[in-house]
Amino acid sequence: MEGARAMDYSSEQMDVDFSNLAPYVRFVQKYEGDDTYKLPRRIIYDYEIVLVLQGKWIYTIDNQGYEVNAGDMLIVPPYIQHSCYVPKGESIQYYAIHFDLVYLGKKFDFSADEIYNSVDYQHIDFVPVDDELTERPLVEFSEVKLPYWVQLKEPFLVVSHFQEALTTFTEKPYGYMISLRCTMLKIIGFILKELTTSNGVDKQHSHQEEVTATIQYMYEHLTEEIDFNDIAHSLFLSPNYFRTLFKQATGKSTVEYLTSIRLEKAKALMQAGNLTIKAISEAVGYNDLQYFSKTFKKFEGLSPKGYVHSLSIHPLR
Repeated sequence: MEGARAMDYSSEQMDVDFSNLAPYVRFVQKYEGDDTYKLPRRIIYDYEIVLVLQGKWIYTIDNQGYEVNAGDMLIVPPYIQHSCYVPKGESIQYYAIHFDLVYLGKKFDFSADEIYNSVDYQHIDFVPVDDELTERPLVEFSEVKLPYWVQLKEPFLVVSHFQEALTTFTEKPYGYMISLRCTMLKIIGFILKELTTSNGVDKQHSHQEEVTATIQYMYEHLTEEIDFNDIAHSLFLSPNYFRTLFKQATGKSTVEYLTSIRLEKAKALMQAGNLTIKAISEAVGYNDLQYFSKTFKKFEGLSPKGYVHSLSIHPLR
């Protein structure tokens, strides 16, 4: 398993954006262990989010080592090799949640008790790969890349969400899967606030200020033809490098980000209901009505007129 990476296992890859995110929670636990605790090299087949409450871990994910302390969070994706141990004299207490970003259906579902909790981790050096489960699609966020390790600024704000998930998972009241999905969405939302600005820019990115300034420029010049090469040169960056940095920091290309801003503005104007579709098209930087309609339908799944009608407001002229 040395050096194993996600796509070495999964045969299919899927992307999910925030509008289609619907977490399926498989397992929740709160665990305490002493310095005999260890996790041998393994991969998992879903996502695991861990919130450390007390103690210290030495964790290795994808051949990168981390010293994980109380208040830290780990985000372990499917098919990525990882292992850990508790240093001598230390102990550990944590919450852990296993989940998928979307429900993949009965064909790809599995029991966490059978796959994870029945393994005798203390007496093996690595956990054999379950070949059947490697057929599960690898589902990833299309709009953000989550790090493996997060040092939370205010971990106490999310502890209650993990406790809520544990209580719901343990008691399993009627409709508990809906409650778990809601709680998981709150946890993911908390993580995004920790990691990104209100514009979705990675707070730790080395060029955060330049990317944020570019986004502000997009908002201020929404109706104009924006030349990203000129913006790159004004920042003393080559156009290709600038585009790479922007994608790293936001998860979107410059064109994708500008399009999302324009379409959100267009939808807001449609909801107001006092402009024609042509006027709205021009107000968000599209002088070609046909191109605007084509772009809107591509991203929103229905035409501008269809969107207006779906709002049950007076049809536009």
